[in-house]
Amino acid sequence: MSEVAIVPDVPAATAELVVESLAGAAAARGRSAVALTGGSTAAPLFGRLREAAVPWERTEIFFTDERAVPPDHEWSNYRLAREGLLGHVAARAVHRMRGESPDLDAEAERYAEEVRSSLGDPPRLDLVLLGLGPDGHICSLFPGRPASARRGDEQLVQHVAAPTHVDPKVPRLTLLPFLVVTARAVVLQIKGADKAELLARTLKGEEDLMAWPAHWLRKACGRVVVVCDEAAASKL
Repeated sequence: MSEVAIVPDVPAATAELVVESLAGAAAARGRSAVALTGGSTAAPLFGRLREAAVPWERTEIFFTDERAVPPDHEWSNYRLAREGLLGHVAARAVHRMRGESPDLDAEAERYAEEVRSSLGDPPRLDLVLLGLGPDGHICSLFPGRPASARRGDEQLVQHVAAPTHVDPKVPRLTLLPFLVVTARAVVLQIKGADKAELLARTLKGEEDLMAWPAHWLRKACGRVVVVCDEAAASKL
């Protein structure tokens, strides 16, 4: 069952959870590992995290997904993170998805091996940060795609074709559900009245992993916290 935190300042509250999760992991195991998301919620959070007491020198940074563009492209999640956060902190290691790779299937395999070599096999992230798309997608797990409903742990990362209903329409690399549902903690940020129906469907709607990939949060074995404002929570 997800915890719902209704707060006036979503980025600030999320930053507190990031500190709690990563500092706790570093204290318990000597290091921590987080998967960063992109999207509209990322930049405000990164601004808060630059000033937060995160143990960056003991934190390894991964990404939930990436678009098939170079790392300096305006659509790159890595670029967003580098400019908003990574250029201001001394993280232990930054594990970038190479969206510019000419062979995205091979890059998915390479990134999966990097995850395993860094975190063990099976790997487990300490924290996954997510946003919620208007079609219920998390990471780049889109409705109607087989990767969005994959149940096994035989794959960790996959190349997915360009979505036809979400901009920008470019192919993606994405973590598969295994790394989300096995994370020690998942934090989903949602703001605004336009997300109220989406959040209600995610938490209360009939479960359908293929049609609404955000329902994977119900399968999580770790802590799941939904951080939202009053407007986004109005349909709960």
